[in-house]
Amino acid sequence: MLEYYDEDFKKILNILFTDPERLSSLLDEIDKESLNRYFTQVLTLYANDVNSSTMRELITLLQTGYKPQFLGVKLGYNGITTTGNPCEVKPVNIRSNSGKKLNGGGNFSDFTYERLDRYQKDGVVMLVSGFVDAHLIYILEFPFSYPEFGQRLSRQLERYFRRGKRKPGQFLRSAQFCFRHYKNCPELKLIYVSPDLSNYKQFLTAELFNFLRGRE
Repeated sequence: MLEYYDEDFKKILNILFTDPERLSSLLDEIDKESLNRYFTQVLTLYANDVNSSTMRELITLLQTGYKPQFLGVKLGYNGITTTGNPCEVKPVNIRSNSGKKLNGGGNFSDFTYERLDRYQKDGVVMLVSGFVDAHLIYILEFPFSYPEFGQRLSRQLERYFRRGKRKPGQFLRSAQFCFRHYKNCPELKLIYVSPDLSNYKQFLTAELFNFLRGRE
């Protein structure tokens, strides 16, 4: 947990948000051990942040060997594969005390028919990753164009938009999917699995755990 009452840390935050030109000189005055502690704490907090997936998207792309988009860019695809295809990263992080389980799933926010068509046309590659307390457990890759996966998304759009019609400015807030919607894809790849997978069995659905264990 961040040491909110540590005077040096409060100084760092204050300078960062009010007078960033002085930040470098301030950091030079703080001992290395304290800086290491603050750095670790901030990274851990950011990696576990339920409101921001930026750090988890980045490590997924770096682990896969694909090129991330510029940091801070929120619209568009998350990265580019080595073959030039755009990729969409869906990282899910759960807390070990939440009672939830990773199911190989993810979701698309503010989804539309137009976005579905564009992803199909652009040849998007999906990267689905799972984390427990910010610890990376797996990365799976498959093409967005896999029919069963596309059908899952299409059915949700059809249910949400009456008779398939969408009014301007209307979106499906969350189009969800899980492992079973792409598990039979012949192009499904296991990019990464944690060497400590067995220690996280209780945080994964049985179907997903058995798949990952069989591919170790």
